[in-house]
Amino acid sequence: MGPRRLDDIDWPRLTRGPHHPSPAAWEDQVLYFMLVDRFSDGREDGYRGVDGGLVTGSTPRLTAADRGNAVGTPEAAAAWRASGARWIGGSLAGLTSKIGYLERLGVTALWVSPLLRQVPGAESYHGYGIQNFLEVDPHFGTTEDLKTLVRVAHEHGMYVVLDVILNHTGDVFAYRPDRYWTPDGHGGAFLDPRWDGRPYEVAGFRDETGEPTVPF
Repeated sequence: MGPRRLDDIDWPRLTRGPHHPSPAAWEDQVLYFMLVDRFSDGREDGYRGVDGGLVTGSTPRLTAADRGNAVGTPEAAAAWRASGARWIGGSLAGLTSKIGYLERLGVTALWVSPLLRQVPGAESYHGYGIQNFLEVDPHFGTTEDLKTLVRVAHEHGMYVVLDVILNHTGDVFAYRPDRYWTPDGHGGAFLDPRWDGRPYEVAGFRDETGEPTVPF
């Protein structure tokens, strides 16, 4: 269990160092941005690892014969579209395994998509549905995996920039609307808790199924 409150963090130990100050001029850096869930799960076959040696895995490399065959049938097209709306499996460990590849590309700074814990059950692979700002989401790995990524990147001369969401969280609670019946487009209607200057009662925090059953 990670920290639940800011007071739970050992700030003196955390700020002891070593420190890696930002460069004097970011425009001199070659930044590479990736959605971690979409980048690598570490299972690719036939690529060169961090140390330059050939790595074997379960995911074959693309070949010239693969060109244009990803959506050859309606079923394959539907599966391809569906994959764009759910978690795929990229991880911090997978990203760390590609540091050598990124270094050989000339990358000097990694811009990493949001990594913090997401609302349970949500397909927020992009990281913008944060529930807990003090914990790494298990889809991506662990706090130790994040520390390993940063250490390996620094060893290879790369900065690490963490994308942080400050102006909103995930959909973690629900209101209890009591006005503004609104057509749902299917012959029915629903109560829409639109803002009109008057507050709504909170129904509760959402459970793992998305229902607001947890007392507020």
